[in-house]
Amino acid sequence: MHKALYRVYRPIVFEDMIGQEHIIKTLKNQIKEGNLNHAYLFCGTRGTGKTTAAKILSRAVNCDNLENNNPCNQCESCVSILDNSNIDVVEIDAASNNSVDDIRELRETVKYTPSNSKYKVYIIDEVHMLSQGAFNALLKTLEEPPSYVIFILATTEPNKIPATILSRCQRFDFKRVSINDLMDRMRNICKSENIEIDEESLRIVARNGQGSVRDSLSILDKCVSFTDGVINASDVEDILGITDPIQLIEFARNIIEYNVGGCIKLVEEYYTNGKDLKILTLDLIQLFRNIMVAKILGDAEDFIEFTVEYKNIIIELSKAVRKEELVRVLTLLSELLDNLRFTTNSRMSMEVYMMKIAAPQTDSSLEALYSRIEKLEKLIEDGKISIINNVIADLDTQNNKTAGDRQKNFAHGVNKHQKVEQKSGTDSDSTTASDSSDAGASSSESTSVLTEDILNNIKEGWMGLMNQLNKDNKKVLRAFLLEKVDLIINNDILYIVGSENFSFVIARLRSAENIDYLKVAIKKVFGIDVNVGIILSSETDKMLGGNISNDRSSDESNGQNRLLELIGDDFSGEIEYEE
Repeated sequence: MHKALYRVYRPIVFEDMIGQEHIIKTLKNQIKEGNLNHAYLFCGTRGTGKTTAAKILSRAVNCDNLENNNPCNQCESCVSILDNSNIDVVEIDAASNNSVDDIRELRETVKYTPSNSKYKVYIIDEVHMLSQGAFNALLKTLEEPPSYVIFILATTEPNKIPATILSRCQRFDFKRVSINDLMDRMRNICKSENIEIDEESLRIVARNGQGSVRDSLSILDKCVSFTDGVINASDVEDILGITDPIQLIEFARNIIEYNVGGCIKLVEEYYTNGKDLKILTLDLIQLFRNIMVAKILGDAEDFIEFTVEYKNIIIELSKAVRKEELVRVLTLLSELLDNLRFTTNSRMSMEVYMMKIAAPQTDSSLEALYSRIEKLEKLIEDGKISIINNVIADLDTQNNKTAGDRQKNFAHGVNKHQKVEQKSGTDSDSTTASDSSDAGASSSESTSVLTEDILNNIKEGWMGLMNQLNKDNKKVLRAFLLEKVDLIINNDILYIVGSENFSFVIARLRSAENIDYLKVAIKKVFGIDVNVGIILSSETDKMLGGNISNDRSSDESNGQNRLLELIGDDFSGEIEYEE
């Protein structure tokens, strides 16, 4: 019966293992010094050598004739362990033996000394599958085992192991094996097995092995069975069902150029040919990951995991797309991959996501907006869209003229009124406002005399003042002024009459800081100096009669809610209430 390549070529000494030099050196030094730990934890993805290292270590600690700190594999102890006849080396699959009773049985056997070996070695594979009760049962034995017992725990998910177990083990993390190391191993195996295979085929197999020696050799074994001893890249692509690189690059180009129609046609072609759309999505993710790496690192051929002859094309594609766009595409492709795992209509899901990816106008995300702006900038740069500068200039001129006329009107009204006052001999300083301090009114000797014309112009240009407050980040004050009821002139003071909704913050609104700020803002927007006061609508009659109170409105809670809503609108957000 045929024996799988990964079983035939399983390492039997430490030097046969690839990609784990940091672990091999440590274990060999411990064997040399006799400084063995009572419990080891081997972590890493599948096919990286965890169980293999555990078996080599179990033979090395019991070997009678060590060779360079490796097991000789010829003595009685090594041979018995190799053929699984040694009762002192026990391998347990925790996935199927994960109960408390299984661990209790193990604890009973630990008490007995080795029958014909130096150490009793317990290899527990997939240890994270043990139940919580089983871990608790193992804890005491693992903490203080007999001197002749060594535990070797292997797992792909160390995060699922309790901290009490982790702290009692010496941990080794197995790395994914590099593509070059995998290619070297498979090249030697093919030479030993008289298999003809080109370098590109080896690279495709190693890349799809994803750092696992076992997976890579399993793919190679499948390729050998498919062919007659001569393996080429097209055969490997057919066996793995991976996408043709030329079509994949065409797909990526359509996405980068926002060619939705081209993307939909390729999806239809793959679907009608019976190809798995999940594999297509995975290949697209891998391709755009390579484009992103090329974009970030520039000429980074060593980091690009793709067919050699297409690496230059990938580098060229990376120059035609922004980093933000690559992030957006990769995010959407990852979402698509998750969606394809559960959907019953994979073609429709793929087409919908191609619309999102290749037509950013259908996507409301911020990244999509960036893409649309970039596309517009490129069209302008290429001359496909022209900007009519004269129209913009005319609009700017018109706006400036309007603003200038308004300021002239203010100045004219002020000067005219001042002349009238001078002729009549009126002394503006004799005017008093006993209530101005209560209403938050400001007083100044250099303020302008207010007229109805000036008041009307202020009302017309009120939103200009609101824009100034927004620029200066005066959110609360702006919210109040937006809800103003009226503007009133009394004793040459401009009173802003506000809604009763703001009665609960009227004292804060009348603060000297706010009043001084309003004077400066009105001066900046309208070009005039005025005294300012703030009152509520209920205080209008009292103000005209000379008395202004600071009483709060009875519907204070409603006013507070209204203020929060207005502030939320200004911040373009939502108000969250805490209980």
